[in-house]
Amino acid sequence: MKHTTLQRGLAASLASPLLIALLAGCASVPNVTAPQAPGASGGAVPAVPSATTAVAAPAASVRTATAAPTANAAVAKPAVAPIVNPAAREADNAAPAAPSASAAAAKAAATAAAASGLRPFADIVKDAKHIEGLFSLWQKDDKVWIELKPTDLDTPFFLSPKAKTGIGENSFFGGLMGEESVIEFRRIHNTIQMLAKNTEFVAKANTPTGRAVDAAFSPSLLASTAVLSQPHPERKSILVEANALFLNDMLGTSAALQRRYHQGYSLDTRNSAITTVRGASDFVVLETLNHFATGSIQQGVPGMGGAGPSVPRSLPDPRSMFMTFAYSIGKLPDQPMKPRKADARVGYFTSAIMDFSDDLERTPRQRFVNRWRLEKKDPAAALSEPVKPITFWLDRTIPEKYRAPITAGVLEWNKAFEKIGFKNAVRVEVQPEDAEWDTLDFGRASIRWMTNSGPTFGAIGPTHVDPRTGEILDADIGVESLSSRNQRALRSQVLASTGADAEHEPTPTGLRGRAIASCEFAEQAAEQLSYAMDVLESRGDLDPASPEAEKFVYDYLKDVTMHEVGHTLGLRHNFRSSRVYSDKQLSDPDFTSRNGITGSVMEYAAVNLAMPGTAKDKQPAPFNTTLGPYDYWAIEYAYKPIEAGKEEAELSKIAARSAEPLLAYGTDEDNFLGVDPESLQFDLGSDIITFAKKRVAIARDVLQRQESRQLAADQDYSVLRRSVSFALRDMTRAAAALTRQIGGVRTLRDHAGSGRDPLSPVPSADQRAALDILASGFLSADSFKLSAGLQRKMATDYQERTDAVFRGEAAASTDFSLVSQVIELQRAVIGQLMSDSVASRLLDSEQKAPKDALHLSELLARMDKSVWSELGTGGDIPALRRELQREHVNRVANTLLRPSALTRADARSLMRVQAQALLARINAASKRSGLSAEARAHLQDSADTLSQALAAKLQRAGA
Repeated sequence: MKHTTLQRGLAASLASPLLIALLAGCASVPNVTAPQAPGASGGAVPAVPSATTAVAAPAASVRTATAAPTANAAVAKPAVAPIVNPAAREADNAAPAAPSASAAAAKAAATAAAASGLRPFADIVKDAKHIEGLFSLWQKDDKVWIELKPTDLDTPFFLSPKAKTGIGENSFFGGLMGEESVIEFRRIHNTIQMLAKNTEFVAKANTPTGRAVDAAFSPSLLASTAVLSQPHPERKSILVEANALFLNDMLGTSAALQRRYHQGYSLDTRNSAITTVRGASDFVVLETLNHFATGSIQQGVPGMGGAGPSVPRSLPDPRSMFMTFAYSIGKLPDQPMKPRKADARVGYFTSAIMDFSDDLERTPRQRFVNRWRLEKKDPAAALSEPVKPITFWLDRTIPEKYRAPITAGVLEWNKAFEKIGFKNAVRVEVQPEDAEWDTLDFGRASIRWMTNSGPTFGAIGPTHVDPRTGEILDADIGVESLSSRNQRALRSQVLASTGADAEHEPTPTGLRGRAIASCEFAEQAAEQLSYAMDVLESRGDLDPASPEAEKFVYDYLKDVTMHEVGHTLGLRHNFRSSRVYSDKQLSDPDFTSRNGITGSVMEYAAVNLAMPGTAKDKQPAPFNTTLGPYDYWAIEYAYKPIEAGKEEAELSKIAARSAEPLLAYGTDEDNFLGVDPESLQFDLGSDIITFAKKRVAIARDVLQRQESRQLAADQDYSVLRRSVSFALRDMTRAAAALTRQIGGVRTLRDHAGSGRDPLSPVPSADQRAALDILASGFLSADSFKLSAGLQRKMATDYQERTDAVFRGEAAASTDFSLVSQVIELQRAVIGQLMSDSVASRLLDSEQKAPKDALHLSELLARMDKSVWSELGTGGDIPALRRELQREHVNRVANTLLRPSALTRADARSLMRVQAQALLARINAASKRSGLSAEARAHLQDSADTLSQALAAKLQRAGA
């Protein structure tokens, strides 16, 4: 999914392009000041809304990050950003402050309004259409007025912004949720301010601490407008213009466009309008059509790549674009839901507040799990329907043929709720074709079909949450059509978006600049689907046009839907659940059809493939089609009805089961901090060595079959290139799983009494086994071989390349370079094995587990032997091997010359000894006969690099 399940990202200090590419991963986006935009073609475009229409929220008022540095908690928050919201992420908010205005103040304001010459209420709304709802709205031509009663002032409401339409690229998508806010309308003389309340910091009202908190933390101004009318004679309500409050760049879209394209985009208020107004008893919706434009287009500088100016590729004219935003103002629950305490052993998104009421608490921070309010109609019944079920509406945009697997994915969660006493807790409804309401309306959980210019996230599952309690109030899942459109489109699009030549999308960010993480499950699962079909097709086990192939797509959609619905129920990723079943179980068709392939659908699981030679009727289930044991347990923790007074003890009892093997849990930060060898994406099975060997065997079988593959007359040679690239990418994933075992430290979330140590180095035997596979299977002279004849057939898809050129996208190279693809894989392997973090953990592991530990010296010696094996044999050194050796010697030299602040002294000393021995071997080998001119020059250059590094003065880190 790019979540699309969206969660909060790691702290900015931990962010990297790798996290961006792989997370429920993310990085913070730098703050960019919005430049003033020139006038659009055909008329002047104001750079910012005028002071008489709206006041944009100042950058300094953005809420600060508060949670611990987890994958969905603490992030650096720039001032403005596009309307993309974390799909399932922690809401760092708290209970809103009590209303400040008194009835006397309201009466005084009314008297002042009458004296100021304001127009009578009836005069303004004459001939206007009245829309009843949470607020009374009045519409006449292009004007919309909001009627505010005295009780509406200084009262908290829920603002739920969403992008209804977008431009189909670079995170500017229709159907995404913006960051929610608790808002209040505040009257200052004859001005109404719409404020985003600072709900994160709280204390008991009318106490010294409460007054201190009120004085310490500021709200943020979203927009303001003048009072237009005298009070209504009976209702005492006033009118304000909604255009001024909502026809502005409240969401910071202009700056996001500027940041992405480096063009002077700004909001053109003259060509923007409120287009639709809807009302209901507990909310109102105002839809705005916003025009963003620039008067001129800056041209990029050749060679700058993505750093220079670019333009949206999906527009007829890149100077002009429209986006529609749906702003719902909803009523907060009259009775806040009872919060449920979060526990790190069970993976939920959380809402966090800083409650300063009790100064004896160790920390003022309190965390609650995000969950829907679910109550039994009959509390005494063992199995009861809920008072209000969690209902997902299938938007009418979903193709009819896909509604069945998506519905099945939603309803699968009822199995977990039935275990805790709820019957039909989750329901599915289909939006009627003639519905006058939108599935994006506040409080209506939905699933939408999204069509974008290229596959970006696969699916996304964001939520809006009451910050006071963690109650989920709304959710809108989006499924991207190109992820499952059809097999042929799926394969070509995924390859284009994930191949080495593909252009990477920017980091998505949330409303007012909150950096977010992307759930990439659907996107990467789509690639796994394509690879699986390639594997089975090459074996003759699957016809891409058969009903069996269509079932693959349906099973994939059900898997993706279960994952995204899990996020909208509050669950985070679980990357350790792929380890709960053995390879024997995963190879059993009956077992996998009954139990799935992982302990949780919140996993990023590798597609489950059988070894080459397995009979067609013995193929196991490739995807999850049912919930795992962890999913049942997690739902129990958050949703089980518990008697008042017994909750703390019962929750502690439930969470204490975390040590059970089938309930294994590890999430985003356990993966991306690069320590835990078990919390990985796209591994599968309890034995990582068996998994890696199996995946390498499958990939090599695919590569071998391409050598003799017969193509039909209507097929071009790009299908061979696609299959080879898929196989090499899957080998890369296997290598990444193996490298994490070297110096790996299993990190568990157990509390005392579980009988397990929270930090445990990987057993040395497993580390050595992983190292053996890496050395012999990825770094040896015969690791990767394709015949010359096959390499000559690796043609590109010329039509796709032409389309990319005309769209201004990065196009695949015409030529095929096996060396380039393989060296990137090998660079990743040796980069991890030679990293400072691995060296430090190996040195530390000698203290944690001294018995037969894998020493750093052993690792370095094994790498040296594999990479430079040609030094001990006769004959030439091929180009691919020269590239790998050059990469190795450059890393050795860099460590000697410019060690980082993290480089341990022992690591540098061992590297120096290795360099001295390697230099002697290279000098001896360079004198032998039988070397090509290229190989001899390579050895001489490598020797010179090492000699200079050994003789040079050390450059200390930071010098």
